[in-house]
Amino acid sequence: MRMIGRNAERWELKQCERSAKSELVCVYGRRRVGKTFLVEQTFGDSFAFRATGVEKGTTKQQLRAFFQRLKEHGDATATIPKDWFEAFARLDKILSAPAVRRSPYGKRIVFLDEFPWFATKRSDFLMAFGEFWNRRGTQDGDYVFVICGSATSWIIQNVLDDTGSLFHRVTCQIHLSPFSLSDAEKFFRDRDFDWSREQILEAQMVFGGLPFFYDLMDGDESFRQNLDRLLFRPHALLRGESNRLLEATLKKSPVYGKILEKLSHHVYGMKKSACREELGIPYGTFTRAVDDLVKCGYVAEFKSRGEDGNPLYIQMVDSFLIFHYHFLNGEHDFSSYDELVGNMGLYTNWRGHAFEIVCMHHESQIKKALGIGGVNTRSYPWMNPGEEESVQIDLVIERDDRITNILEMKCTERPFVMTRKAEENLLKKREVFRKRTGTANALKIVLVSASGIQGTAHMEHISRVLTLDDLFEA
Repeated sequence: MRMIGRNAERWELKQCERSAKSELVCVYGRRRVGKTFLVEQTFGDSFAFRATGVEKGTTKQQLRAFFQRLKEHGDATATIPKDWFEAFARLDKILSAPAVRRSPYGKRIVFLDEFPWFATKRSDFLMAFGEFWNRRGTQDGDYVFVICGSATSWIIQNVLDDTGSLFHRVTCQIHLSPFSLSDAEKFFRDRDFDWSREQILEAQMVFGGLPFFYDLMDGDESFRQNLDRLLFRPHALLRGESNRLLEATLKKSPVYGKILEKLSHHVYGMKKSACREELGIPYGTFTRAVDDLVKCGYVAEFKSRGEDGNPLYIQMVDSFLIFHYHFLNGEHDFSSYDELVGNMGLYTNWRGHAFEIVCMHHESQIKKALGIGGVNTRSYPWMNPGEEESVQIDLVIERDDRITNILEMKCTERPFVMTRKAEENLLKKREVFRKRTGTANALKIVLVSASGIQGTAHMEHISRVLTLDDLFEA
């Protein structure tokens, strides 16, 4: 299977292989994003040793599985290591053997996949690994150790931000993000799907650019047939994927699910303090959980200008989780995607919000289209609920060049028609934002329409119109 995209990440890995020193590489990112595939496709058959942690395995089970990998790579010892110090001592012997496999650049490449699973409670795995790396990684200059995992918050806390034996030891960190629309298009073209950009956008709005999900799709089926097979049928393969996702990437705690469930009813986000108060979760527990959700990319945290005290807001921004909590979490009982589409109000509301989330994840493409790719910016959705002149703005981009863009996003089946009422609504949003925030910046309205626009009436106050083609730019 051919690797699509990931050119920058592959280049970083190859640079580590070519370097004149030992490298400790950390590849992390959410479940199903393609971390293992990236490492395998980059290094091919050049691994001197590789092992994978056992999901939910005990320390004894982890050591037993690691023992099997040691035997496959030449360890002649007949017994399972009694602890991780002994396991790494045996690995040291394998890697020091004259016949050890080396890459074309002479590096001994070791791949420890699902690294967090090795580190079971009260085991000495991290201590033993830290001792091994601090000894071998500094003594020899020809190692590339790649550690990989989906438990993003754990990786950040215990590896990247570690203050113990692994403090500042990682020489290269790669956070693997989901596919952009451009990458998704390359993926589907490579597999002869012959889908339009509108169909690829719809896939992105449901699956959020995760290659694993796209690889499960059948090009001989329509998008709706694929969704029925993967999500809506009884016992569909991905129907329970969100629960597996949270278990794989976060600590096993009901707090995460409670926060996401609450945010699913506030599509434009809610005050962080209000979310905690409504759920009744202790401050420390809630703060740590939100921090984990942000690190995993499931939730965004932002300040909304013009509100007393500049309170923090939190918003769910993971497309697949949003779809799950709206349509697969028991609140609605749809048996097919067509049935969902038939509920026009529900479908239209979800579709509009899902497009806004896709746009949010393509902010760099939007900035490029606006010609401000090199300008420092701050972006956030904005609203002033409860006020007499209540408005909601899909996305605000504040620029250091003293211009603020107010983005309105439309995802319609046909080209969007700007009516007088729609124009008045946009002008109202602009003026309420100006009045409430007191900004001195010039306020420019940008329309992002998935299907373009029809006609030029009532467009004199729109500074730019962006289309789906702009979002598909690499």
